[in-house]
Amino acid sequence: MEVNGKEYPLWGQFVERKAEFIGGILEDLDDDPRCSTPPRTKIVDIKLVPNGEDSAFFSVEGEKYGCGFDVGTGGVSGRHGKPNDGWLYFSGYMGHTWRIRKPEPN
Repeated sequence: MEVNGKEYPLWGQFVERKAEFIGGILEDLDDDPRCSTPPRTKIVDIKLVPNGEDSAFFSVEGEKYGCGFDVGTGGVSGRHGKPNDGWLYFSGYMGHTWRIRKPEPN
C-alpha cells in the first residue's frame, strides 16, 4: 500500500485484510492504570493515512475509541502476551501498548 509516495507492505496488509478483524476486539492496555481490566471496544475499521508530507499513520478504530501511531514510532510488539493467544500486540509512541484480536468464529 502506498501513502505519501512510500510503500508500507506491513501496514498495508492490515488494511487490505481488515475484513478479518472487523467485529474483533481492540484493547488499550495503557488507558487507565486504575482499571483492573483494560477497556474493550469492537473493531470497526483499520486505516493507513498520510501523516504530514512524508509519513503515514496506522490506526485501528473501534466503536468507542481507536489506537494508532505514526509508522516511524510504532510497530508490532513481541514482548507481550503468550504465544498463540490470539492477540496481536502493538507498541507506539512513548511505549503506548494495545492489542487486537479477530472475532470469534461462529
